[in-house]
Amino acid sequence: MEKLVVIDGNFWLFSCYYATAAMGNLMVNKDGVPTNAVYGFANRLESLLKQNPEYIVVAFDAKGKTFRSELLEEYKGTRKPTPDELVCQFSMVREYLEAHHIPYIEKEGYEGDDIIGTISKKASNQGMEVAVYTNDKDMMQLIDSNVKQYKKPQKTNDYEVITVESFKEKYNLEPDQMRDLLGLMGDSADNIPGIPGIGEKTALKLLNQYGTIENLKEHMDELKGKMGEKVRTNIELGLLSKKIATIITDAPVELDLDAWKYEGQEYNDDLAEFYRRYDMNSLLKRMSLSTETKQSKPLEYKIVETLPNIKKNTALIAGVYDTNYHKSAILGFGLYNKDEAYYISLENAMHDENFKAFLKDEKIEKYGYDIKKCINACRWHGLEVKGYTFDLQLASYILNSSLKDEIKIVCDYYQYFDLQFDEEVFGKGAKKHVPEEDVLSKHYVLQAKAIYELKNEAEQRLKKDQQFDLYKNVEMPVAYILADMEFQGAKMDKDVLKQLGDTFKGQIDQLEKEIYLLAHKEFNISSPKQLGEVLFEDLGLPNGKKTKTGYSTSVDVLNKLKNVHPIIDKVLNYRTLSKLYSTYIIGLQEQIFIDGKTHTIYNQALTQTGRLSSTDPNLQNIPVKTEEGKLIRKAFVPEYDYLISFDYSQIELRVLAHLANVTSLIDAFNHDKDIHRHTASVVFGVSEEEVTSTMRRNAKAVNFGIIYGMSDYGLAEQLGVTVKEAKSFIEKYFEKYAEIKDYMNKSIAFGKENGYVSTVLNRKRYIPEINEKNYMRQEFGKRLAMNSPIQGSAADIIKLAMIKVDQLLKENHMKSKMILQVHDELIFDVYQDELDKMMKLVKEGMESAYQMKVELKAEGTYAKNWYELK
Repeated sequence: MEKLVVIDGNFWLFSCYYATAAMGNLMVNKDGVPTNAVYGFANRLESLLKQNPEYIVVAFDAKGKTFRSELLEEYKGTRKPTPDELVCQFSMVREYLEAHHIPYIEKEGYEGDDIIGTISKKASNQGMEVAVYTNDKDMMQLIDSNVKQYKKPQKTNDYEVITVESFKEKYNLEPDQMRDLLGLMGDSADNIPGIPGIGEKTALKLLNQYGTIENLKEHMDELKGKMGEKVRTNIELGLLSKKIATIITDAPVELDLDAWKYEGQEYNDDLAEFYRRYDMNSLLKRMSLSTETKQSKPLEYKIVETLPNIKKNTALIAGVYDTNYHKSAILGFGLYNKDEAYYISLENAMHDENFKAFLKDEKIEKYGYDIKKCINACRWHGLEVKGYTFDLQLASYILNSSLKDEIKIVCDYYQYFDLQFDEEVFGKGAKKHVPEEDVLSKHYVLQAKAIYELKNEAEQRLKKDQQFDLYKNVEMPVAYILADMEFQGAKMDKDVLKQLGDTFKGQIDQLEKEIYLLAHKEFNISSPKQLGEVLFEDLGLPNGKKTKTGYSTSVDVLNKLKNVHPIIDKVLNYRTLSKLYSTYIIGLQEQIFIDGKTHTIYNQALTQTGRLSSTDPNLQNIPVKTEEGKLIRKAFVPEYDYLISFDYSQIELRVLAHLANVTSLIDAFNHDKDIHRHTASVVFGVSEEEVTSTMRRNAKAVNFGIIYGMSDYGLAEQLGVTVKEAKSFIEKYFEKYAEIKDYMNKSIAFGKENGYVSTVLNRKRYIPEINEKNYMRQEFGKRLAMNSPIQGSAADIIKLAMIKVDQLLKENHMKSKMILQVHDELIFDVYQDELDKMMKLVKEGMESAYQMKVELKAEGTYAKNWYELK
């Protein structure tokens, strides 16, 4: 018997949303788009597809009213408004199904239930087995000898299968009588009233005796007592409720089995792209694992103790065991070119002069994956690598910045499926281990082979997209510079950290005592649950919002209570100091190497805008907004004599002025005016001398807010004015700077037409959201279209500055070193005798990095520690 699976799309989506949202676990992707409902839906569907159904279709409610709303105005009226975080996932789940090539149906004027009812009846009449996946009670009326309902209990992954027999056993009714049952007892979920005062027990008793509500009406005079009165008074309401609860089985929907045939779980590039875009990495990994490896021929390679004399361009993989390659062991090396394939263990490599000569020979081009990792991992083992000319990770990142950094996922992007995930080879967590050499060697040689074989395709794609220059002349040189910066490291004064730790610990202990005194009890201040109970129950503070996990004690909630009770300020201070103490005071001490330095890792292929990020430790996130946070920078000291810091002045505003060709802003920048004072003067129509501090502050907020797509509501919050005032201010701004408004509109139009926007160096950011039907997601896409070219261009320019400064330092034979990049700021460790020259060279390099209509301005200082670099 053929089997058709029919899924109640609305039930699945809503139940998946509330299953996690109720626990406060609202998953979002890197762009802040909520994904929890779709992720749960996808997980559920992928599990179901393992059964390889012959036919499958998903039914959704269409927008607008149905006949049920016309029959009963209150129908579904008690339901809470659908949260915006779920609404924006309605279109996303359809996008997921389209990417998966799973058909779905929605029909104006009909609910998903009616579509399921019609399909089920037609399929059953043709002798097909039908599996309806939903928990809705009213669906039970569809059950017959061929139709079963699959109901998912909350706490298990197993489905409860409801058949004619199990339905009869539970209710002592025929499935079709579910309509009558709901007509009598009502359904609070859909606000179907039923007969007031009649519950399930009484309804079952009446139906066991009379069969239907229509027959009950014929015999209602036989009913005695209060129950009889209730029935006689409200029998028409019962009949109306039954009509509303009756699922239509003759909607205008055809049984399209050809379109609904399930083709199996082969690798699907559309689906992979969907998972990448929304950061559903576990599903991406699962899909990749289910794809059969399609090796063209068995891999032939040799495990060697001494490397033969290689002269051809070769792909080289360094098998780094852990994620922090500054600390990790290298297990071995995989090498591959069209004629040779070798694996050599680290132990043999360290003693093999042939291998060392191969690594150092710049004339032999090497192709790699995350070459910075390979270069530095080798350095820590006393090995020098030269001649890397291709990096598959960087090339692929430029082509698609949504790609995750594991080589297997990147190769799948090219539909090259020969590799395994690292965790398949090594295991994960407590079970992580080094496998046997035959497994290990094959894993690394296969990776080298993939890099070698994908090099041409990646480069051709870059050239076709006019991005090869960005890859070859920006990202590749920056990879080498970052490798040097990471290995050089930043000198740390451990004594400063210890002194700060003692100070912070004393302040934390004092705050703890004061909080206990104000709370009249001791409790775990770091526990949101316990803190919420103290604030909103014990102390009775207003506006407490309780969820299943307790009261919210987020920063936003606490900031609104600052003037209500003195405990709030102390709790906020306690949190700030505790975070500084654990993350930075303790965390940084743990990251100091034997050389007295900390060696961060710069992630070059992570962000969508091209910005660098930093981990182990994150040196781009050392706090600057509080004085206590700034003090941590005192621990960063020079290895030589001084630290110097140069940063771009208002780089993103300058980029905006250039991109939008705002003549008055360009002129103001090039004449070195106070740009916020100038903006205030233009917008408020006064001379620059007449601009007040408030006017300047407001202008500054809008100048920077425009870059990030700030709304009138966001500006009102920031400035403490009404939304109307903020809106008026933004309108005036765009009136005076019409070029900016025109640029924003053109960026949105370009994004809509092409699906991406780009930077000054043609770094592309793909924005599928911009053409979404859902308003929230479309607005999000528009904001990305407006600000991504600005932020991305600024990121491009700082990379060009790094290249230019590095070139100047080499040309001038400087011994001083570039050691840190913090977004728009570059920091150097400098010898005293080079100080004056370094100040000139860095300024010259940064200001000449890229030619715009607006002059770039870099401002620099020098000091004995990072804190004093102001």
